[in-house]
Amino acid sequence: MNNKIKISSLALIIGLNTGCNSTSPQQQMSAQERAQIIEMQQAMMGKMFGGTTGLVQQQKTQKEVPPVVVISEKELLAQKLEVDATGGPAIFSRKKDGILINNVMFNDFEGSVANFGGNRLTGQFTYAVKNFDGTFTLKYNQANSEHGPIKIATIERSGESFNVTTVTGKTLPGSSVTPTSDGFIVGRAGSAFKYSIGNNNIKSITLRDGYHIAAHQNGDVASTGYILLEKNETPKNDSVGGLFDSISSLGNTLGLNKVDHYILVNINDASVVPLDVNLAGKEVAKHSNCRSKGLYNKCESVSYSEALYEKSGLKNNSHYYWSIDWIDTPSGPLAFYKTSTTVKAVDIKNSKVHTLFSRALGVNEFSLIEHMDGKLTVKAVLGFSSDSIEDVEQFIQTNTNDIEDMPVMDSE
Repeated sequence: MNNKIKISSLALIIGLNTGCNSTSPQQQMSAQERAQIIEMQQAMMGKMFGGTTGLVQQQKTQKEVPPVVVISEKELLAQKLEVDATGGPAIFSRKKDGILINNVMFNDFEGSVANFGGNRLTGQFTYAVKNFDGTFTLKYNQANSEHGPIKIATIERSGESFNVTTVTGKTLPGSSVTPTSDGFIVGRAGSAFKYSIGNNNIKSITLRDGYHIAAHQNGDVASTGYILLEKNETPKNDSVGGLFDSISSLGNTLGLNKVDHYILVNINDASVVPLDVNLAGKEVAKHSNCRSKGLYNKCESVSYSEALYEKSGLKNNSHYYWSIDWIDTPSGPLAFYKTSTTVKAVDIKNSKVHTLFSRALGVNEFSLIEHMDGKLTVKAVLGFSSDSIEDVEQFIQTNTNDIEDMPVMDSE
């Protein structure tokens, strides 16, 4: 449209507008006629200036978006204290479709519970809710609290990266997010940052070289002071490293050597607790292109991927999440792990490792059973039978057999 046409059209619009606003009795018009003229003006303006009307409408829509409300850490802490006023200790247990709290399935009306971190001695826990738009909401609660959960942050994901924005206005980008009983930890390459509800200061954590924060944390970082790290995998194109990993995995399965694929690291002093659990256990075989051969299926291909559960729905007991646990006790933090043939307890305070159960033909699984009086029981499935230690703290204090010094890793 050339300038002359634009000027003429603009003059016409002005003329229409003048007629619309005229107060002369001869030129008065009905409200319907006036509305038709205004609509014609808007249409002509849109054609002249490339969709100006649409832009105006977009700006109007943007103005209607409610502003983000940010509260202070002091206000958020006050909300937390209201939650903490009721409720108490709890027994947490992860299930395929969520978490059990004191043997009752915990649900959130806003979405499914994707992950959590909880303090079993106080019942405090933070959990992530998966929203329908692909984001996650982090909430804080205490078992059996009459107040109900409070929102502490929103998580947005873009590929392998996360961006966490707290309700107090703090933004923490990273490659992993770990809920803790009093907030969350955001992990990055070589470092991590811990946010605690009501605290204006973000705690910086240095990670051990060659490791990253494990995606699944069975123990609570906040109450124990320890976070689980996973060793970086050898690149697929590294044939020498790949061969070493294969030999190490085989040796670990046969009980011939120890590995350091998983370690607990103290977030305050960076001390390390090595755990004899292998990376390979976290993967589950997935078969495809299968044909029935009567009593069995013959499959053309098989692939491996990480999974907490088998295809049948049963736990993948070789996965590190089920093979490693740690908990705070009155006598100090204890760590537990399962090898192919044993279940061991690490008395972290005294740097000793106690063998709790042993079976040459293999150990199926173990679990911690917490009692409301603070006693901790360890139960293990050994083939077709099971065994248990009713009070593991007392056992460690009096045990004199099958004790070894906690391994010490080379300094960086």
